[in-house]
Amino acid sequence: MNNTAASPMASATSSSGRSTGKSISFATELQSMMYSLGDARRPLHETAVLVEDVVHTQLINLLQQAAEVSQLRGARVITPEDLLFLMRKDKKKLRRLLKYMFIRDYKSKIVKGIDEDDLLEDKLSGSNNVNKRQKIAHDFLNSIDQTGELLAMFEDDEIDEVKQERMERAERQTRSMDSAQYAEFCESRQLSFSKKASKFRDWLDCSSMEIKPNVVAMEILAYLAYETVAQLVDLALLVRQDMVTKAGDPFSHAISATFIQYHNSAESTAACGVEAHSNAIQPCHIREAIRRYSHKIGPLSPFTNAYRRNGMAFLAC
Repeated sequence: MNNTAASPMASATSSSGRSTGKSISFATELQSMMYSLGDARRPLHETAVLVEDVVHTQLINLLQQAAEVSQLRGARVITPEDLLFLMRKDKKKLRRLLKYMFIRDYKSKIVKGIDEDDLLEDKLSGSNNVNKRQKIAHDFLNSIDQTGELLAMFEDDEIDEVKQERMERAERQTRSMDSAQYAEFCESRQLSFSKKASKFRDWLDCSSMEIKPNVVAMEILAYLAYETVAQLVDLALLVRQDMVTKAGDPFSHAISATFIQYHNSAESTAACGVEAHSNAIQPCHIREAIRRYSHKIGPLSPFTNAYRRNGMAFLAC
């Protein structure tokens, strides 16, 4: 895929400019992920296809940038350092990634049977016995950190408000579930791109790349792919809430021209008209969320544009 691939804002089925000819799709898995993140129990297939297109486009662009960074330093593979370098300006999302890397190390040590007390002692003492992911991140950030801000993130226990909101939303979702529905919900929450590693690599067409990502870099990419899905759902839920007419609000009719355009289009009639009675996120909600995010307006304005390319900001980093 090249940098001029069609934007997901233009088409829900552009397939992110995929050139492999393979019919690899995460649409079914994405429907389950979206459900676990706050969408209706049966998310729309059309919405999942659009979300897949957005995620694929963003990951391919991120891979291209990471490959450029890797090439500049004379490396033969894309490593976690290249991705950390691209994320260095967004402290909140970098902090979130570092926590993810710690959790991955934690799980690895549990699987290997290392005592939990030893793990915590290693973390607090900064020992080199801490597993590879955190050591990679610490050593790299130490090499580029001139102010101490980046290294301070390793000691930062600040509550992640975004993650907290997602957990609270999940708790609200489960309140009225019976045992069968709850089991389905828990199963959906277990899904991730990292659990489909081989399919994920083929989906990104890594085999055709001259500079390929290594194993840990693929873990981070899978994490960022899931975070992109999560953020799309977060933003689409805000858009859907905004689109609900509020009694007594004189501005409730003032929705964006972009939303009206997609809502009235032939394609959107099926996605937003026939299914309009359901609580499922519609493709037009996703497009409006992307539009707001890209233009930094309204409640989404605090988000960064540090990784903008082709007019569309990266969602996960």
